Amino acid sequence: MLILVILIVVAINVVSFCVAYPETLKPESGNLARDFSAYYIGEWRLLHNPTQIYYGGSLPTDYQILPKPQSFKYTPSFMILFAPFLALSYQDALFAFEIVQIALIPALAFFTYKLVKDKGLSLAAVVALIVIVEPLPTPPLYQTSIDLFHLQLTNLIPQSFAPVYSIGYAVVNAHVLQTILLVGALYFGFSKKPWLSALLFTFGAFDPRAALFALPLILYYNRHKLKQFIVGAIAFIVMTNLPFFFYYGVGFTFLRTEVSGSIVSQMYPYDWLPLYVVAALTVMEIINRGNSTIISNVSISREKKKK
Repeated sequence: MLILVILIVVAINVVSFCVAYPETLKPESGNLARDFSAYYIGEWRLLHNPTQIYYGGSLPTDYQILPKPQSFKYTPSFMILFAPFLALSYQDALFAFEIVQIALIPALAFFTYKLVKDKGLSLAAVVALIVIVEPLPTPPLYQTSIDLFHLQLTNLIPQSFAPVYSIGYAVVNAHVLQTILLVGALYFGFSKKPWLSALLFTFGAFDPRAALFALPLILYYNRHKLKQFIVGAIAFIVMTNLPFFFYYGVGFTFLRTEVSGSIVSQMYPYDWLPLYVVAALTVMEIINRGNSTIISNVSISREKKKK
């Protein structure tokens, strides 16, 4: 029954992708390209103009992306993950990135199934729904440029059931990928594979806000091999970010423009995707631990009565 539920919610996610994808062929707003343009121009500047990777706006020497590329804001390590896409033209790379994200949804479903399958059908089904469909509303902390009515997210059509995923697909945003990486890190921690957990956590930390929010649960899942996870995470984070501090000061530019700036207020609907997912899995573990404690106490009471 749980597998059936997961197959249904995966199907909803895929249909939402199919409906949202045509939006990627249009500008995100009157003067900005899709979110993907930030990743592509950031990677392009890494090779051709590294001192301007985090510059907010287009430059005369940039790779031409119309109407105007968005600003790159992620950690330098994201550019390692994104590097293969620069071998393609912008539009081909955008298409390939979308395909990679939707192709990894079955992996997300597998990770989710393994994490929830022993937690009771009702609880497991609700958590799977939140992780793979994300039907919850997002706080209006920041006015996004996406026209929700234009996307018809207020009507009862397939993407109505996965609005956050739909918006993420429509603007070609990497928070879908980040969610998959962080849930993968949770799964490998749960499976007692701390090095793989550390590796996925490292690459899933390109938006540090979601990574820090997920860290307590990741540490909990890695509790049996916590030392290996911590050592692995530190090693991978250093290896994937430290070189950028010596390459035209890219790492220092990131710290100066992002960490020291005000990024908490810049919360778009898709930014909440990994946060809701981690919150759902955390609540599931709290409920499960509570139920286990109750069952254990009842068993102890019965044993005392028998004696």
